[in-house]
Amino acid sequence: MKVWVTLGVVCACLVLQTAKAETDQTQAMQALLFSDKDSRVPAVMQASIAAQLVEKGWQVQNNKMTDAKCGVVPQQLDVVDLNADGKPEVMLLVGNACTSGKIGQTIYLFTQQADGSVQRQLGFSAAGYKVLPQKGNDWAGLLFLGTGDCQPVWANVNGRYNFHHLYEASKDACKVPAGMSLHHGD
Repeated sequence: MKVWVTLGVVCACLVLQTAKAETDQTQAMQALLFSDKDSRVPAVMQASIAAQLVEKGWQVQNNKMTDAKCGVVPQQLDVVDLNADGKPEVMLLVGNACTSGKIGQTIYLFTQQADGSVQRQLGFSAAGYKVLPQKGNDWAGLLFLGTGDCQPVWANVNGRYNFHHLYEASKDACKVPAGMSLHHGD
């Protein structure tokens, strides 16, 4: 009986230590990402974004974003307003060739929902992005940069960004399967 009680206490201590470490990592992530942007992004949104990144395995060590297997990874955080509602959306480019493949970074979009929760959208390799002009009350489209001139454009439909069409930055850059839309660049 005494052994079971001791094991129970040890297990409870380990759970508490793990929870504290995760909380510490979340706070460190929030401080790292939002140190110069806190006035534009509500604290609850900052904390949720930081927690989601920690859950995905990103860490902070020596005030730098890291991956357990790949070491220090650069990051770029942009605060944008993709639907002209005056509320921020957060674009995060993070990674290196080890975490994100040939392109070298992963792009995340975080949006705040009507109930206040924060939703992570995207989560794929991209060299960068361009916010396209907004049409009416719609969300702005997003063009994602990669390694060539055939670039995907995503549109927001019912609160989620999804692939919309390919943008051809130079003639014949994309070989398009039947049924997909293609827009030519200038």
